[in-house]
Amino acid sequence: VLIARALTADDMILALTGFAAFLGHLFPVFHGFKGGKGVATALGVWLALSPGVGLLLLATWVLMAVLFRYSSLAGLVASVAAPLYVAWLLPGMPYLATMIVMSAILIFRHRSNIRKLLAGTETRIGR
Repeated sequence: VLIARALTADDMILALTGFAAFLGHLFPVFHGFKGGKGVATALGVWLALSPGVGLLLLATWVLMAVLFRYSSLAGLVASVAAPLYVAWLLPGMPYLATMIVMSAILIFRHRSNIRKLLAGTETRIGR
């Protein structure tokens, strides 16, 4: 994203570059298209696209993690809040659409964690 920003100011290209980086970490070619759940990568993308959005996402994650001690819950709450932060601080359809899709993917990839949270079997931070 930082390289793309040095080459262009086009919001659509910047948003798509961030989305491509996010997808590349979720589905890495060199690991059989099996990657993580994407929370940290999404944070990195938004720190590069908009430090304000990135810092709000980080603050949301930290607050939820400290209060409830579930990393997955913190990531889910930050994912739900993310489109609101983008709409507020980085208005523009390319960024908002990108964040909505990223949030949907993050929530989808956390299906097993959501089931564990609801069942009370999710592992807490520090255990």
